[in-house]
Parts: sequence; structure tokens; C-alpha cells
Amino acid sequence: MKLKPFLIAALLLGGAGPALAAKDHGFYAGGYVAYANLDDNIGTFSESAWGLGAFGGYNFNASFGVETGMYVTDNFVADGDLNVSAWSFAPTVRHAFTDELSVYLKAGLVYQVISSEAPLDDNYRGVGYLLGIGADISLTEQLALRLFYEFSQVEPEDYAINNTFADTRLDQVGVGVNWRF
Repeated sequence: MKLKPFLIAALLLGGAGPALAAKDHGFYAGGYVAYANLDDNIGTFSESAWGLGAFGGYNFNASFGVETGMYVTDNFVADGDLNVSAWSFAPTVRHAFTDELSVYLKAGLVYQVISSEAPLDDNYRGVGYLLGIGADISLTEQLALRLFYEFSQVEPEDYAINNTFADTRLDQVGVGVNWRF
């Protein structure tokens, strides 16, 4: 996935509009839609699907905060109904370029569940790491548009099949909105 056009669009959109003096600390919550790609680094599996997510967090000041989130994906394959759900927790570091545009980096933990129905009927679960970069573009003082890229690396196991494991990477590119309280 190419990150450069995504960041250029975020910077261009951030420069448009009046100065909105966004809140730089406190609670926030939001949701997003993302295009996700799942790779199994052991085999040759590489498929894409759409996903939905929700997130919330707290900014202690203009530069540092914490964020938690959850997401689910649509089916990655037509036969077997393979999908991913996950929960994450990550500290965030922010930098406000203007009153309308702030960019963040996050790194944390993710608990991922990869499940499928017949004919595969597998359930892989595991903890891994999550890295992400994004931009929040203020639309009003409380409402912001979010553009982001993140990936997670997990080695989930299926305990029902003699501790069989996978080595997965999930990349997401998405857009969402968040509300600052």
C-alpha cells in the first residue's frame, strides 16, 4: 500500500479552511472505515477486505495521549468466511502543524482473533504489536476528520488444532471522524 499519496492528501486538506483552534487535550471518540490487507507470512495467503472500527482516547496534553480501539473486517475469502476482529491499546505522540492539522504516531499492543467458518472452521487468537500514523483535520472545534495507516503483526495460535499458529500482518488504510469532548 502506498502511503505517500495518503499523506499528501492529508496535508492538502489540512491547509484548507479557516483556523479552528482545535482542543489539544481531553477525551475523544470516533469511528472509521478502512481497507485492510491480511498476509500470512508463513504461507502465500494475501487477501483484502473492508473493515469498520471504533476508537477512543485521552490526550494528556498537546503532544502525548493514549488510544484504545476495536475493529472488524468483512470476509477476506468467499469460501470459508475468514474475518478478523481485534482490540488495541497504544500510547500516541502528536504534533500540531497548524490549528487545523495534527499528525500522530502510535505504537502499542493488539489482541487479534482470526476466525473462519466451514470448510476451514479455524479460530486463531494472539497478541502482537500495532504501529500507526495518521492525521486529524479539524472540521470544527470538536469534530475532526481522521486519515490513517496502521499495521499489526501477530502470531496467533489455534489451540484446538494442536497449537497450530500463523504469522499474520494486517495493513489498514482508512478514513474516519472523531469527536473531542
